[in-house]
Amino acid sequence: MTPSSSERRKYYRINDDVLLHYHAETNSDEDTSRGVQLEVATGAILAEIDRELNHTINRVWTHDPDVGRALGLLNRKISVLGSLAASAEGGPGPVSYQRTTVSLSGSGIAFEAREALAAGTVVIIEIGLLPSQSSLRLQGRVVASPETVASGSGYWTRVEFDEDLDQQEELIRHVVQKQGMLLADSR
Repeated sequence: MTPSSSERRKYYRINDDVLLHYHAETNSDEDTSRGVQLEVATGAILAEIDRELNHTINRVWTHDPDVGRALGLLNRKISVLGSLAASAEGGPGPVSYQRTTVSLSGSGIAFEAREALAAGTVVIIEIGLLPSQSSLRLQGRVVASPETVASGSGYWTRVEFDEDLDQQEELIRHVVQKQGMLLADSR
């Protein structure tokens, strides 16, 4: 058993409706520059702030779902405005998300892709978690050749995330919270 397969077993997996955007990464590892390093440092700070805010919004949401949803939407709005500002400065612009059902865990995601992505393809995945409206940006690799979905309109694609402890911690918290809600609803 490889470490990654035993590691995957440590995470719960749920089917969940999320807002999803993905794209295959085309940049090589050799494209690292000072600007990219600055962007990563700023991104790490913003990710930490976003993680703390999302944690607080999730706590508020358990006590008052309407207030939690409103705070989540405001956080999402700020993220979109930040994307627009980055776009104006030549950075990546805003992305459009597709609401879709995925199989989700702290170590990976399976979703219906529009195109067949070969095993080993590096993929950047942006996930909008519902109902908190928190956003995650994870990088991973396609782990198996995609299977055509029953409708024939896409490919069931499985991606294993590269290690990003902050983003994965937020994702695990979401999965556990959703699983708790599902268990409570089934009683």
